[in-house]
Amino acid sequence: MTNVEFKPVPDVLPEEWVQRAKKLSTTLLSDVVDTPPEMDYRIKPCNINSVIVGSAVTVDVNDGDNLAVHHAMYQAQPGHVLVVSAGGYEKRAVIGELMASAAEALNLSGFIIDGLIRDYHTLAQSTFPVFSRGAIPGGPTKNGPGMINASVFCGGKEVVPGDFIMGDADGVIVLPRHKVEDALTRAEEKGAYEQKRLKDISEGQIKPSWL
Repeated sequence: MTNVEFKPVPDVLPEEWVQRAKKLSTTLLSDVVDTPPEMDYRIKPCNINSVIVGSAVTVDVNDGDNLAVHHAMYQAQPGHVLVVSAGGYEKRAVIGELMASAAEALNLSGFIIDGLIRDYHTLAQSTFPVFSRGAIPGGPTKNGPGMINASVFCGGKEVVPGDFIMGDADGVIVLPRHKVEDALTRAEEKGAYEQKRLKDISEGQIKPSWL
């Protein structure tokens, strides 16, 4: 009998939100919300071109242990992001190439690891999004305990199962679902303004009108 506790799986995000978010960036969304949505700046993608958008399946693990992550992968559905609260543990990796390959085959949206990974060279060339604090050769234990789909703290931010998660080269943000529609709309408006500014700059209108 496993010593991993399970709670209900959250819904995935509406596909409309996912497609709109992928046309934006974490910086645009960060600029338009009142409460800072950013996780710790040290959580970054292995592949700088990675973009991750999805609904959080949360995983709370013991130091350097990934038993609960294995279970969570097979509880999650396409469109889920596995958000792993590993406490920033620095002596063992939580996942590596094998788990990332399995998660990709399951059509999951990616991993956010508040801790370390391994097989960095391979994952840095992969199109499957993996975000972490860095890499170490040492592998994880598989003893538990763990908890799946409870509120966790990841990168200094509380993450509730089903929260909106987005990550890109600048880092990771988390938004409660009730704030997503408004944030996307405002970020789209800000994005349009920034595109106009870039056009103005390219045409020699360098100084902004508000200055």
